[in-house]
Amino acid sequence: MTTTDVRLFAHRQGALRVVLAEPIQGDRNAPTTATLTPTAARGAKGRPLPAGTHRLLADAPYPQPLRPAARSAVPPGDLLGHLLVAAVGLQRREPSNRFNDHRSVASVRSKFPVHVFVLAPDGSFAYLDLYRHALVDLPDTVAADGELAGLLPAQGDVTVLLAARFTDLPALYDRLRCPLGLLELGINLRALHLAADLLGARARLRLDGAVTAAGARLLAGTGPGAWSLPLVVTLEGVGPLPSSRLLPGAAGSGLPQDDTERALLRQGADDDLLLEAAEVTAPLAGLSCAEVEPTCGVPELPAAGPGTVRPSWAETLWNRTAGRVPAAVTGFSARPTVLGEDCLADMLAWLGGPAPGPLLAEVGRRVRTTVALQRLAGLPTGRYTVVAGRLESEQTDPGMLRTLQGAFGYPLGPTTDSGLRHANAVWVFSADLDRILDEFGPAGWSLLQLWCGWASHGLATAAAAHGLFARPVRSFDEFRLQHTMDLPREMLPLFSVICGRSRFAEPMLDLRV
Repeated sequence: MTTTDVRLFAHRQGALRVVLAEPIQGDRNAPTTATLTPTAARGAKGRPLPAGTHRLLADAPYPQPLRPAARSAVPPGDLLGHLLVAAVGLQRREPSNRFNDHRSVASVRSKFPVHVFVLAPDGSFAYLDLYRHALVDLPDTVAADGELAGLLPAQGDVTVLLAARFTDLPALYDRLRCPLGLLELGINLRALHLAADLLGARARLRLDGAVTAAGARLLAGTGPGAWSLPLVVTLEGVGPLPSSRLLPGAAGSGLPQDDTERALLRQGADDDLLLEAAEVTAPLAGLSCAEVEPTCGVPELPAAGPGTVRPSWAETLWNRTAGRVPAAVTGFSARPTVLGEDCLADMLAWLGGPAPGPLLAEVGRRVRTTVALQRLAGLPTGRYTVVAGRLESEQTDPGMLRTLQGAFGYPLGPTTDSGLRHANAVWVFSADLDRILDEFGPAGWSLLQLWCGWASHGLATAAAAHGLFARPVRSFDEFRLQHTMDLPREMLPLFSVICGRSRFAEPMLDLRV
């Protein structure tokens, strides 16, 4: 895969998709693999996750980690389970939302295409099944003297593999399933680092091609599936895993999937677009990176002002949302609200937290972040650029957010809401794709998507701490957005995050265990 091939793919699924690609066709009601576990992850044995993660986090005020006394009270065998639940655990079901269930991380249509696998020092391999609330044993193991031995963690650590399954997203997303999968990988990577910070562990991304390729071979043994290349993360200091045992309600869980499920999981074998996605992202397995230091997911945040009441981390993760609408409506609603300097300071701090380096961090330095603001921190409504963690005003325009709504991917209508015009902030990530590919080679485009995911989850966390939704979007006209944000010609929009206060609210079903 050459830089020219990657550039053509990027334009086909991005700025020139209506010129270089066929119109997207697909059945909106067609089934996806979103609710299917890997074929090998249906066994009867595993390690139950501990209960009460949200109660543990209720004693930790945002943005501080758990107090040392609270961490020391966690049984050693429960630490990893609490960490995984804090990172990606189920939160709630919204009666009016047809795309359920909601977790600590954002996802396209709540399909959650990123799956989590865990490798222990003894070579045992497991799949995180949130609905069974367990790490379910997988049949494959890794030998200390085998070809996959480089994945084995040291005693007291675990290796976590994050992989997106492109077929979890509806086929009508076409080529967008690839960048959206990568973006959500970046989101889940930040979530894992965040949870490690809260629970006193350390997370180390191993973005080395040999390790990535070994992780892909291990995933292939879990059964058919159109998997992305995995991100391999070492969690240090999470202690020993509890012993594997028969899981509650395990009778019959080992039954094979039916023919329909098997056919869905095999989609990637002969789908040209999914094969193309595998080729475009394959350069990630050719990277050569030195060992890097663990990275923090939670930044150093400015002190809260006098009288400021901070939520707990349990409340913050519960509040994480991409927006809400009534049952018969799609999109997201918003209402005007005035926010102070502390909200903007938090967002800038989370945005500025460096991604795991060196490659992701270097790519992030090439990304231009522009934001349209209104009713935030007393600043005039208009467009600003983020420079060294602060805002520089570019244009004052009272109608900026209304103009941006015109560049959004779907208009207002009787069954569609778009609260962008009432949002407080619209963050836009853009980059010079040619420069990125020249500097980082064919892997540069994939690294860009991962960084955008990392940064957007930071913004989403800051928004949740202030009671706001944060909607990560690719639903925009690139050229109209480029013109509205007055971006240089070479800087094409990659991703956007819309933050504001939801107008719609209703009681929700708590799914936390």
